[in-house]
Amino acid sequence: MKSLAVIRNEHRSLGAALFCLKRLVEQEENGKHTDFKECHGLLLYIDRFLDRYHHPKENEYLFPAVLKRNPDLAPTIEELVRQHQQGEKLIVVVLKTLSAFECTGQTEFQNFKQTVEEYASFEYEHAHKEEKEILPVAEKTLSEQDWSEIDAAFLDHQDPMFGDKPTAEFSELYRQIVSIVPAPLGLGEAWK
Repeated sequence: MKSLAVIRNEHRSLGAALFCLKRLVEQEENGKHTDFKECHGLLLYIDRFLDRYHHPKENEYLFPAVLKRNPDLAPTIEELVRQHQQGEKLIVVVLKTLSAFECTGQTEFQNFKQTVEEYASFEYEHAHKEEKEILPVAEKTLSEQDWSEIDAAFLDHQDPMFGDKPTAEFSELYRQIVSIVPAPLGLGEAWK
């Protein structure tokens, strides 16, 4: 069941990335110009890690095992899989609104802000649903063999930004985020 901790940690990492993205938007409202590179970096992290590793492994390993032992959860699992697909589309919308804001300026800020808020709420609710409706059932009903296969899938990768060793691609972004996020999450000054 080591993958339960991995899944929960990955949800927290997503939450941290979304928190930082929302804070960058708030800074724009408070007169500090948006750091587009950091916004793009956070969205790249979410896309690369969440949509290429985390969600596919839930779809291919966790959900089928839970469904096999708990067929009554089929509607919930089908909804979660649809949400994974919807999340992939929503992040593209966020990226498009970020690009529009970056290229055309303040006239596009409110649209960008709204898409960030909608996307963050969507992902928070999705992770909450998994943690409240799927993970407790998985913990109670899956066999050792089930967990062995799930663990093998989830333990074969590492979070490229919030893991023990951020990859070169994300280590600078991680350093920048830690420097702007206020304590206790980071080293930056308190936001107003």
